Amino acid sequence: MRRERKLELSEKLAEQLQDAVAIIVTDYTGLTVKEMEDIRNSVKEIGATFNVIKNSVVAKAIDGSQWESLKEHLKGTNAYALSFDDPAALAKVLVAKAKEYNKLKVKVGSLDGSIVDAQQIEALSKLPPKEVLLAQLLGTMKAPVTGFVNVLAGNIRQLMYVLKAIEEKKGNE
Repeated sequence: MRRERKLELSEKLAEQLQDAVAIIVTDYTGLTVKEMEDIRNSVKEIGATFNVIKNSVVAKAIDGSQWESLKEHLKGTNAYALSFDDPAALAKVLVAKAKEYNKLKVKVGSLDGSIVDAQQIEALSKLPPKEVLLAQLLGTMKAPVTGFVNVLAGNIRQLMYVLKAIEEKKGNE
């Protein structure tokens, strides 16, 4: 590959990395073109990317960025997956595809610059989707307020029962 082309690719990758929230490095040795295309399409469906890029191009692109800690892991035959929104969704897809295609190996990743190993990526893949986590958080935040409103409503309800009983008693007299 010509030097100018490598520089152009590394600059383009560096731009993409500015918007990325996670990178997952995989070993694709032994996968067919059809299998790679299937993985690429599955990753694309969730708004992420999956590309085979020369390690030297990636090394140049991550130089001086928050992803620089990945440099020591840029060895061998690697494909790089970038997530721009939900790292858990990307981890889910890659772990599922690694189970489907035994030759795909999740090696290492980086979440906002912190290195995560394959086991941590697998644990991340088991998290519920982002929307579910947000709903659970909202439910947890809403619970104390809901409980307080129910307590206040209970006092008013009790007062209404007492007033209704007094009304019925006076109506019977």
